[in-house]
Amino acid sequence: MCKEDSVNLKNIKGLKYPDSYFIRFFFKNGLQNKRLKYLEFGCGNGNNLMLPFEYGNEVIGVDINEERIKEAKFNIKGEFFCEDMREFVRKREFKVNVISLPNIINYICKKDFEEFLKNLKKFYDRGFLFIRFRSYRDFRYGRGEDLGRGCYKTLDDLTSEKGAINCFYNEVEMVDLLREYLNLKNYYLFHVDFENLAKDKVILNSDIVIWGEIE
Repeated sequence: MCKEDSVNLKNIKGLKYPDSYFIRFFFKNGLQNKRLKYLEFGCGNGNNLMLPFEYGNEVIGVDINEERIKEAKFNIKGEFFCEDMREFVRKREFKVNVISLPNIINYICKKDFEEFLKNLKKFYDRGFLFIRFRSYRDFRYGRGEDLGRGCYKTLDDLTSEKGAINCFYNEVEMVDLLREYLNLKNYYLFHVDFENLAKDKVILNSDIVIWGEIE
């Protein structure tokens, strides 16, 4: 098994590396020089949290997929919860310094996301936020059953998301929400477009990344 105080890439179960923009967020904000507590929703196997963990930080991860949580518990020492993120923020309380939302809010409707943000406020006094989400440029936009407000229910299995909700945001919409509910400030915004393969078909993934301070 992986050592409790270090990550061994050869032994990691699942994804081995953090999101490239999470890496930028971590170092551009000088977080390698701080000792903080991280909370990530949609943590998967803990691939993002491996980075702050390696620098001696406490990490908490939440994911609805039981197998990913098992992998995360194997990979690094932290607190991991197999729960719906919406339920988690309703019934639990932690005080953390960094909140991460890496491509997870796409899978809940916008009304639920707003309620989630309201409940998220109790988890920090002030700190840092990292969020990545799908933009309207993403190839998935407009595919499937229209649920309104830029949300669709996926009807095909091209990206293994059949039956899932896919919600899309633009930068103005998201910044307004984060300012209203989390008092986002001193933030940076990045458009991330790249081509990918989905069952031998070339597709366009289009994300927006925002990181900044919250209080």
